Amino acid sequence: MVIISAPWIVPIDIPVIQDGGIVVADGRIIDIGKRDDLVRSYPQSPETSYSCVLMPGLVNAHMHLELSHLQNSIEPLPNQKFTDWIDALITLRATNEYSREKIVETFTAALHDQYNSGVVLIGDTGNEDYEELRRLGDDFQPKVLRMLEHLGPNREACRIALEKLTQLDTRISVTGHAPYSTAPELLLEIKTRCNQLQHIFSIHTCESREEREFLRTGSGCFRDFLEKKNSWDGVFSFSESGFAGTIEYFDHLGLLDDKTLLVHCVHVSESELPLIKERGARICLCPGSNKFLDVGLAPVEQMVALGLLPALGSDSPASNKVTDIWREMQLLVKSHPNLEHSAILAMATLGGAKALRHEADVGCLSVGKKAKFIHVSSASLKRCSDVNQLIKELVSGGKPTEVEWV
Repeated sequence: MVIISAPWIVPIDIPVIQDGGIVVADGRIIDIGKRDDLVRSYPQSPETSYSCVLMPGLVNAHMHLELSHLQNSIEPLPNQKFTDWIDALITLRATNEYSREKIVETFTAALHDQYNSGVVLIGDTGNEDYEELRRLGDDFQPKVLRMLEHLGPNREACRIALEKLTQLDTRISVTGHAPYSTAPELLLEIKTRCNQLQHIFSIHTCESREEREFLRTGSGCFRDFLEKKNSWDGVFSFSESGFAGTIEYFDHLGLLDDKTLLVHCVHVSESELPLIKERGARICLCPGSNKFLDVGLAPVEQMVALGLLPALGSDSPASNKVTDIWREMQLLVKSHPNLEHSAILAMATLGGAKALRHEADVGCLSVGKKAKFIHVSSASLKRCSDVNQLIKELVSGGKPTEVEWV
């Protein structure tokens, strides 16, 4: 048993504690409060003191680690359609000369960067089953929840994907890509498997304006893209009846529940947000990627007002020049100045833990949580004289000068 103390403790789920302490035993938090009170309550326990702020590790709820080698490779062009950028990415992946060893090397380096920035948990989706990512155990920092992403834009692609699903080890999590690239039949099978195995179902949702057009009418750039790829065969049944938006479509399929993670939610309407809350689904925002691709701003204020605490994700290194959750918080401050800084910090920690269903272990500093948290320090943080200044600096100041695991 040990007491870990610091001038500031930021638990997230309760108010900030000045001159606080955390009591740790057997890898878990067993008490938290004012340092002097804890010293009196645990007189035989040694104390380790830190100089600035103790807080939970960050959570990056949406990444594509296997694309780390493509960072800064594709710049979107002015007035470019969303599908033009997708097409460029597909072409680059098909023609790139990186060896498998090089790809593993780059995503391993990306993992170390996440660890060094204070990330405790990552939700990662990818198209290839890299054993190197599946071998990462609970003791590896950060922990990676790997989800194998499936596309099926036509009947033949669905048949192949469904056949592969039956052959997969049940320890491997799977998910769909997006409503315009994974047909309803395949989405249903994937979601059924996720529910049976208690896996997260994470899917790109409402990322672009064009997606809503596709769901409503079955036309637009996504239809043109599939036809260009000879992948349009009527498998998307909504091309005849139409849906008001992606959330209505997902609900029609029965995809929305408390194990569903809706990534992006930029072009989600105010009328769709209550349905997300009612079904218990979670949201992950990716401000850096959305800014890079110029797809717009998510209605974050409305989400928070409804009690929908989103997670934060850096998305693909191919669509975000800096895959850093500290920067994602900064971008939210700039684009949504009316948001409370404390809410943004909660998104980067507890919101991500809940989205990935790991709130029993990480996301906040409370009794029973794993003793996996960080100490952060900088000259600016040390100058903070009250709680509001401290939270503002943590959220808007960018990555602190010092980030270390306790």
